[in-house]
Formats: sequence, C-alpha cells, structure tokens
Amino acid sequence: MEALIPKYQSFNIDKSIEELQYNTLKEQTSLENLKFELYFYKMLLSKPIFKPHFMNLYERLTKFKNEIDTMNKNVVSLLNDLSNHAHQIRKKMECDDLVCDNFFVKKHDEIELKVFNFKTKIFNFKFRLFQYLESVMIN
Repeated sequence: MEALIPKYQSFNIDKSIEELQYNTLKEQTSLENLKFELYFYKMLLSKPIFKPHFMNLYERLTKFKNEIDTMNKNVVSLLNDLSNHAHQIRKKMECDDLVCDNFFVKKHDEIELKVFNFKTKIFNFKFRLFQYLESVMIN
C-alpha cells in the first residue's frame, strides 16, 4: 500500500521572483530537515527494539537502511540542484525578454517536479517503514 499523494501541477508562470526565491528556500529547508529525519530512521533501525526471532528481520532492516542511504544521496543531489537554481533565480532578474522567462519557468518546473517526485518516494518509504515497524517492534 502507498501513501496518498496528489499529482504535481505547476503554478509558476505567474509567480514573482520573490515567490520563486521563497519557494526554493522553503524546499531547501524541507530537504535539510528530511536529511535529519532519515538519519533518525537509520539510527532507529539499528537499535535493539525489535521482537526476537521475527522472520527475515535482519534482511528487511538492512533493506530499509540501504533505501535510506540511497535517499540521502538523492537529498544531497537535490540540495545541490536547488542551490544552483537559487543562483539562477538571482540571475533571472537581469533577463527581461519572454523567451528567457519561459526558459526559466520551465527550468523551475523541472526542479520542482524532481523535488515533488522525491518527496513522494519518501512518503511512500515512510509509510512502508512505519507499517513494518509497527509489526516488529517490542510493545
């Protein structure tokens, strides 16, 4: 079962530079917080809080830890993309023509979609993790 997530839709065409900067900063902050959250989950999976003799426990926990490592790499990559994009937003102020605006909005939509898709994966991961932990943790 997966978490319920709405589809991505862009509303960036009419946003001001300040709004785009704010949204980019908000996403960077959210991903930084997510890095800490993933660290916590990995630490939690390493603690002796699980029912003994549960079938495939070690393998499942190892799989979750590996997924966390992969997601951490993706977070770092997305943070780099957002940082570069924030720099591009500052440069966009110098651009006054429609072609430049359209190109910029398209780039902004692309990075926003990447973050949206990543967060969807994270939500689904957490959903699966929490369901599993509920079944294997000591009461």
